[in-house]
Amino acid sequence: MEIKYITKNDPLVLGKKDVAKAKLPVDEKQSFWKLRGVSLDIVEGEAVGIIGTNGSGKEALIDILAGNTKQTTGFITIDGKINRASAQRGLDGTLTGLENIRKAIAATSVDEIKANHLVNAIINFTDLGEWLYRPVSDYSIGTYSCLSLGITLFATPKLVLLDSVLGNLDNIFYIKAAQKIQSLKDIGVSFIVADTNVFNIERFCERTMWLQFGEVQGFGPTKDVLEQFEYYINWFRALTLPEKNDYLAKKQKERLNFDVSSVYEEFKSEQFKHGFTRKDEPRMRKAFYKDHGADPVNNENGGTEGKTSEKKNHQNKGKSKNSKLKYLLGVLIIIFIASGLWFSIENKIFAGFGGNKASLTASEKNKQEKSSKTKKSSEDQSKSLALSTSKAKVSSSQAAASSAAASSKASSESAASSAKSSSESKAAMLKNTQTINVSDGDTLEGLAQKYATTADKIKEINNMSSDNQLKSGDIIRVPK
Repeated sequence: MEIKYITKNDPLVLGKKDVAKAKLPVDEKQSFWKLRGVSLDIVEGEAVGIIGTNGSGKEALIDILAGNTKQTTGFITIDGKINRASAQRGLDGTLTGLENIRKAIAATSVDEIKANHLVNAIINFTDLGEWLYRPVSDYSIGTYSCLSLGITLFATPKLVLLDSVLGNLDNIFYIKAAQKIQSLKDIGVSFIVADTNVFNIERFCERTMWLQFGEVQGFGPTKDVLEQFEYYINWFRALTLPEKNDYLAKKQKERLNFDVSSVYEEFKSEQFKHGFTRKDEPRMRKAFYKDHGADPVNNENGGTEGKTSEKKNHQNKGKSKNSKLKYLLGVLIIIFIASGLWFSIENKIFAGFGGNKASLTASEKNKQEKSSKTKKSSEDQSKSLALSTSKAKVSSSQAAASSAAASSKASSESAASSAKSSSESKAAMLKNTQTINVSDGDTLEGLAQKYATTADKIKEINNMSSDNQLKSGDIIRVPK
């Protein structure tokens, strides 16, 4: 799952008085860029956090991923259903909580039996009681968040968007939701957590992206990015009021005057690196500015490479066939020349004995005719032999190619089978584990004794090579 080169441009609504009072050089048709070239990738079972101050573009990005609005440029390559949990959006306020649950499950296109199971699971998970039979417009922010999160986590998601929803939950439901989120991650469901609360980002996310003024300021391991974000906050707080105003005015001006063609130039460079030419640029430009679908470079790169190799194989086969045809043609030419020479010599011999030709008996003529027929049949046999030899060579080359293809297919199937077996084994091992926070002074031997396992088992589950990798504050897995 990947998003690349995402930008979002929205117009400013300014009256004449606003234009006159505005400190920035704007007109009535001026627009600003909420997002400026945002790119990130997500692997299955991973949670990616999005942090930033208010107005940084977090909600704009979530709206685009949820399908509520279209990006100005860029690509979204995600295979699967995307669910969004929010404290303010997604539910129909005129319907009751139960009606909203049934409506969401009906949209998943599951069969009736499974749909009933999902409805009951959400009811038991949210534990809203009589509130399920009240219109959602009567809900508090906490109750709304609880219902929205419950529907999102159970409605067969592939990617879950958590939009500032975790901070509105009570402690009991927060713990229940955290356990459900972890169980979904274990089976390959991915999460994007947009939140201003650093604790929630640190609790759930392996990697984090820092958005500020619509641009990506950092993307990497959560701990590293949170440190950068904290340094920025402390630096900004230390500024004087005039310095803050100047800094904010400068950044706002950058969002107004942003040149989207700079993002396209990055995309164009990527095209050329993957073998695309200037002939492909009109089609790529259309995909970038208008189509807004999956990334055409990734989608077509594999196909282009396949077509190139297929073309080379076709050319090699053509060359092989041409060489065989040339060989056959050469044999036929040699036979033709030999026949011509033979007839020429025979004519000269008969011309030298022209007087004797008249006195040839009928038996001698018959012998000559038989000899001529014999020679002609031998020529025909040599031609057929040459043709059969050529056909045999062609069929042998085809058999060799078929054998190589079968061998390649068998090896690829074997590799896929072994990879699948390894993945299933790893998933089975992780399914019977739980996550814990490492405290100061904890050791592998102590944790192994506490959770009735061995230090080697803990190392195997967490891919650890020594005790030195165990640090206070880390989150590791141990057997249940």
